[in-house]
Order: sequence, then structure tokens, then C-alpha cells
Amino acid sequence: MRLALIVPILDRAPTIEASLRALAPMRQRGHRVIVVDGGSRDDGLVRARPLADRVVLAPRGWAWQVNAGGRTPEGEAADALVFLPESVGLPPEADRAIARALDNSPSPWGFFDLQLDGDGTTDGPTRAPGITLPLRVAAALANAGSRATGIGLAEQAIFVTRAAFVALEGFCGSEEPPDVGFCRRAQLLGAPIVLHERSRVRTDEQRALAILRRAARCEWWRLACALDLPWRPSRPPRWSPI
Repeated sequence: MRLALIVPILDRAPTIEASLRALAPMRQRGHRVIVVDGGSRDDGLVRARPLADRVVLAPRGWAWQVNAGGRTPEGEAADALVFLPESVGLPPEADRAIARALDNSPSPWGFFDLQLDGDGTTDGPTRAPGITLPLRVAAALANAGSRATGIGLAEQAIFVTRAAFVALEGFCGSEEPPDVGFCRRAQLLGAPIVLHERSRVRTDEQRALAILRRAARCEWWRLACALDLPWRPSRPPRWSPI
């Protein structure tokens, strides 16, 4: 199974090279890396070119950028697509875990469990994570929430077969956050495959109470979206910039 890893970026010059180097083993195994720039004002696009199979421009915004990546020749030739924020690191055998999951499940989509890295100032996702007890608790809460609601966030590296992506017409640019909207629509095709392997998210939150408050707000918001409650709050800040 060939994967296309779609990495949307915006002003990510300081970290893009390290992030893409972390994907080099998967490129060596035949997968493709597509970087989609949303109008950066730095030289991230130039730095990404030698480390990706294709670099393209698209209108700014998650939905526009990942959809553009899915329409590239590499995206159209792939068996499955992986939507990967630049600040998120995949586990070393992520491609094999995705292939096994999709081959052995009737569902065509899923996402990873989450691991929070306490140092958001690193030069890439390959750094050994600094995991404190508050980060462990926050990640456990996030993982329980995603499994209970069937809604994965962009930081959980959502993946989907090419056929299902086409059937769902990609991500929508509506008022609803595109990752949530995509997961809600994808549930019509089957329950998500949630992999125990963890995507690694860099966050610069250091104080325990701040971390736990953010996790609680995020999970209340995710539950409200899943139940389509009319009074659901606006989206809390992401764990890290996308």
C-alpha cells in the first residue's frame, strides 16, 4: 500500500527541514511526501523542496491545502492519504501500522492516539519528548475523548483511503473546523480505526493547570460537536500551530 503524506505549512521555515527529514524513512519505503504551502512569507517552501516529492501552492487554510495535496499526481496515485500537520511527528512504523489497519478493517479511515511533548521550541518532531505527568493525563483525556466520540483532530494524523477521500469530496471549508467535519462525515463510511501507536505533538505549555484546563476544554468541545449540541463552545486553541 502506497501512502501520500500531505503536509500543509504556513511560515514554517525554522522547523520544516527537520520535520521532513523525519519522514525520509517512509519515502525510502516508497511513500510520497507532498508539502502544500498556504502563502508563507518566509523561505519554508524553498527549504522543503529537496526533502519532498512535490511542493505546491494553495489558498491558505487546512481544507484548501490538504485538498490541493490530494489532487496532485502523487496524491491521486496513492492508495491512502495521511494528513500531517508540520508540527506533528509520526511513530517510526506509522506507514506499516496504517497499511495493516486498512487491510484488516472494513472501515476506510482512522487516526492515531496522541502523545504530548512538553517542549514546543524544538527544531523538529524527532527530538526525544519531555513527557510530564500533566502531559500524560492530558493525552489520556484526549485519547479517551477521540475514542468515545469518533472524532479525531488534525494533530492525530487522520488517514483515509483514496477511494473514501474521493467519495467524501475531501475536506469542507465550512464554518465547522475541517478536521471535525471530515470525521463526522467519514463516520457514515464506518467507525474510525484508532491506532494505539501515537502521533507526537509539540506543545510549549509547561504549567500543569494550564495543560489540564486546555485538555478539559478541548474534550468538552469535542463531545459537544459529536452530539451536535446547539450551545457548543467555539474551538479552543490547538495543541500546537498548524
